[in-house]
Amino acid sequence: MPKVVISGYYGFHNSGDEAILFAMSQALRKKIPNLEITVLSKAPEYTRQEFQVSAVSRDNPWDVYRAIKKANLLISGGGGLLQDVTSPRSIVYYLGVIVIALMTGTPVFCYAQGIGPVRTGFGRKAVRRVMNRVNEITVRDEDSKQELLAMGVRQPEILVTADPVLGLDLSTVDRQLGKDILSSLGVGDGPLAGISVISWKGSSNYNEVIAKAADDLMAAGWQVLLVPMHNPVDIKPCREVAALMKAKPVILDAGTYYKELLAIAANLDLAVGMRLHFLIFCALFGVPLIGISYDPKVDRFLQLIGQTPDLFVNDLDYYQLSQRIKYVLDNRDNISTGIGKKVDCLREQALINVTRVAELL
Repeated sequence: MPKVVISGYYGFHNSGDEAILFAMSQALRKKIPNLEITVLSKAPEYTRQEFQVSAVSRDNPWDVYRAIKKANLLISGGGGLLQDVTSPRSIVYYLGVIVIALMTGTPVFCYAQGIGPVRTGFGRKAVRRVMNRVNEITVRDEDSKQELLAMGVRQPEILVTADPVLGLDLSTVDRQLGKDILSSLGVGDGPLAGISVISWKGSSNYNEVIAKAADDLMAAGWQVLLVPMHNPVDIKPCREVAALMKAKPVILDAGTYYKELLAIAANLDLAVGMRLHFLIFCALFGVPLIGISYDPKVDRFLQLIGQTPDLFVNDLDYYQLSQRIKYVLDNRDNISTGIGKKVDCLREQALINVTRVAELL
């Protein structure tokens, strides 16, 4: 029975990362019968119950060491693990887990990672020294490959695939669950726009711009749903936007997680978002979307689905945002069809990761 350990940002109730784990475990089990999965998690008990896997505390070095030593493969990813924008500790931790695998002789597969930004000299040197020693590397976009090459990663060959969530089997998403949740929140018939915001470096001007654009939508007959993707972290900025609005939007603050959020995304008619995986969730269902970038990973994804990344959180302009919304609403069907075609291609690329894992095992 093959055994893998998966290392990533799991157990923090970030819906994007939990969806990555869900999609990975689903696809791996379908491809590799009797696969035994152990996840390094911040909340092992939750992870065991939610994903039907084994799980150990990611903060207990001895448990991490024992799990990796027993495994046939360490999977590092997916997600944006190797970056030092949020904190240099991210690179230290995730490379440290890989080093444990190298020390124990356990092969390492870096799975559809989003790389960077890595701005410190220490971080770039550490990535180069460790990543040149792993067995296989796949990344979720071309820019991530170029980041690794720029840091001096030359082996193994870097393969561009796609974010694991894009390989999700959509038949596992309960659209009716989404409708039921929306109905319980008082969302009725009529077009529905979902908006995802985050707190960003003390800046609040973008919240005012988004609030004004949301008021315009509601004045035009739309319902607006504010969606916290990382609960409870995103609740505060959602409430801040709501407080700045003249109309009264709906805030999804009932402790919903990735399955519920996927189901809700399937019922949206428009998406305006900052969180990468909010945009990915919506793209899966062909929802016309507008991305507001706070990180290169958002720009990269928008380009992958044929959208122009020209709205940025630090200088978000009301006129520019409102014009983009108008354009998307005027061209909803064409945009939805275009996103759907792009996502179909990306789904095939995402599933390449699973084939490569099976081959390495």
